[in-house]
Amino acid sequence: MNNENKIVARVVDAGKEYKAGDTVITALQASSIELKSGELMLIIGPSGSGKTTLLSLFGCVIYPSYGEVWIDGIKVNELSEKKLADIRLKKIGFVFQKFNLIAPLTALENVMMPLILQGASDKEAKIKATEALVKVGMGDRMKNLSNDLSGGQQQRVAIARALVINPEIMLCDEPTASLDIESVDIVMGELKQLARQGKAVVVVTHDTRLEPFADRIVYVLDGSIVDKPVA
Repeated sequence: MNNENKIVARVVDAGKEYKAGDTVITALQASSIELKSGELMLIIGPSGSGKTTLLSLFGCVIYPSYGEVWIDGIKVNELSEKKLADIRLKKIGFVFQKFNLIAPLTALENVMMPLILQGASDKEAKIKATEALVKVGMGDRMKNLSNDLSGGQQQRVAIARALVINPEIMLCDEPTASLDIESVDIVMGELKQLARQGKAVVVVTHDTRLEPFADRIVYVLDGSIVDKPVA
């Protein structure tokens, strides 16, 4: 049963600043935004606009300089690095532009890895990894090494690896930047389907070709955000 429109994460007046000598650089101005289950949200903006900073706050990769970050009802601002890592491992799936697959491993072994890190047995990890690969249409490529797969196929394996822990939140950083248009349609179709199954899916991109797949679009420019639902 999908819990449509459940708020699974939010930032509240959160921003990020970095110091370079005597200079303070504002990567993201105070922003408030919510992630909801069953929704595919695009974060669009040019390089250096702050969109990856916003994604990193939701991914518990960085702490905000001010404001609050909440994940599944937990305020994460003051949690230890260890507890943040635990939240990332259990609640958040990450998909990256460069796929980040481990080259000596097969597709199946790559997808098993997060479950092994969680302490699952090899047998359990293999069963769940197989299911995740079948779900993204890669059931016939499980024994292939990552270098033997096309870019689009590697990205679908990366999605399966993120999906296998059954996270509420899927965060994708430029997942289609290295792909041809046919692979873009396949990968975005997979992510859209995950949103329909109740995941909160976030895609950071500068590619406006992805807009037709979005339920909601957040534009980031010079560290400021504009949130626009899609009609």
